[in-house]
Amino acid sequence: MDWESYKELTKEKLDEFTFDKEILSVLRNSIKNGQTIFVGGNGGSAAMAQHYVCDLSKGANKDWLSNNKRYRAICLSSNLGYITAISNDEHYDEVFKQQLINLAKPNDILILISSSGNSTNVVKAAEWGRKNGLVVIGITGFTGGRLKELAHYSAHVNHDDYEICENIHDAFGQFLAMYLKQNGDV
Repeated sequence: MDWESYKELTKEKLDEFTFDKEILSVLRNSIKNGQTIFVGGNGGSAAMAQHYVCDLSKGANKDWLSNNKRYRAICLSSNLGYITAISNDEHYDEVFKQQLINLAKPNDILILISSSGNSTNVVKAAEWGRKNGLVVIGITGFTGGRLKELAHYSAHVNHDDYEICENIHDAFGQFLAMYLKQNGDV
């Protein structure tokens, strides 16, 4: 594939990208509702989860330095020591769920990013989140997989290349931060 073809395909899939608009109000109201936003994913989506958390924690807030009412976000893909302990002692399928057991409370928000939507650790976290009263947001590609079925709210790229899906998932995260900064109450 050449650069022009890649750009055109990305534009086409960005135009087709869909998301539940309720995601915007769920995130916007998270400060008022005292919710923590947990974000997780594997591989490139793990790095993206870190990026989402950075932008939600800092970039989505107006006048960040003087504002103590901020979006509270935690990346489930960042705690390397805990992730490797869970993986070594139990199984990698448990890395997100076990962290949620320690940290999450009912009504918190769980954003999971998975192009396939079928990563077992992501699916287990979504299942646990639903059973324990978390608001689950699934950001998926391909056909959406099990994550799209489990999520209360969905953002979806209907395409089967990781690269295109991840580009659009990243753009969506940037959009969320800009939206919250411009439209949030803080």
